Amino acid sequence: MEEEVNQRVVTLGVNTSKMTAGILARTMKNFLAREHQAFQQHAAERQNEKANEHGKIKFKDLMAQNAGAESIEIDNDNIKSFDKVARKYNIDYALKKDKTEDPPKYYIFFKARDRETMTMAFKEFVKNNERDKEKHPMKQKLKEYEEMRKKLNKQRSKEKHKHQERSL
Repeated sequence: MEEEVNQRVVTLGVNTSKMTAGILARTMKNFLAREHQAFQQHAAERQNEKANEHGKIKFKDLMAQNAGAESIEIDNDNIKSFDKVARKYNIDYALKKDKTEDPPKYYIFFKARDRETMTMAFKEFVKNNERDKEKHPMKQKLKEYEEMRKKLNKQRSKEKHKHQERSL
């Protein structure tokens, strides 16, 4: 695998009447310049994509944005479900774990364009969480059906008629 990465084959096509070392050198130089330019352009595109991403980021990066951050205390269970809402409303957030307390507390720091955007995102997140809590999990439903099945089985009579007939 490593050898495949190290051994890269490049094919250059040159229209010339006579191939000299100078022409070959210029061709290689042009090729390397274009490769470097393409690499720089790709790196710039990745940087722009990374800058435009919203959602969970590092605490250090969030504080480096030089805008006021707000925080709330949360539990670890609903962090993942918030990520979808945060990306939808272009909210950057970072998690910080407070290790000084015995059961560690989590604080989530937010930055958004304005307060109204944050308010809308929080309302949607709370609404989604309440809706999810109202739904019964599948395991709980299965347990309920299992209990119903056991009750029905107990109600059945256990009489079995054993009657044999003799045929001639």
